[in-house]
Amino acid sequence: MYKNRTVESLERQKMILSYEEILEALENREIIVDRIAENAIGPCSIDLTLSDTFTVFKTGKLFSPEDREAVKAHSDIVKTNGEPFTLSPGQFVLGQTHERIAISKRLAGTLEGRSSVARLGIVVHAAGLVNPGTGLNKPTRLTLEIFCQLNNPVQLLPGMGIMQILFHQLSSPVTTGYDERPMSQYIGLEQPII
Repeated sequence: MYKNRTVESLERQKMILSYEEILEALENREIIVDRIAENAIGPCSIDLTLSDTFTVFKTGKLFSPEDREAVKAHSDIVKTNGEPFTLSPGQFVLGQTHERIAISKRLAGTLEGRSSVARLGIVVHAAGLVNPGTGLNKPTRLTLEIFCQLNNPVQLLPGMGIMQILFHQLSSPVTTGYDERPMSQYIGLEQPII
């Protein structure tokens, strides 16, 4: 249960992990990122790259968001085998990180788009929160919502920097991590599913 804490003790706690704290968390396996690039760790985040697997929605099909089976029936998984994926103007797809992630029950992650991608008219969103205990059963790829605001098609390149993840230390570890909750739907993902 929640223990009483003074405002002063809460203010002393870390908010976002720094470069040095991220390195320590990686070493202690509080954070697991497979295939992490040597230069991927920034002052307070880890850069993540785009995989070559996308969920593409069929055009002209009406479906209700509450009918999950209809949504799945009106989409296809496309694997480019390392080749670029062409995103058309106004097109929305699901993508995923190349890296698989796991974080301890003491941390939460937030995902932020990269300004270098946004400046090209590509909006990348990723539901924002990576819950404590995500990937504990099996490290998981993170699903990305990608939209093209440009009037021109743009190529998405597998391996390109697409997102960054920041880590927040919780005031206390959660009892039940994301992967341990019976209602969690997105555990150990290998494809960007709906």
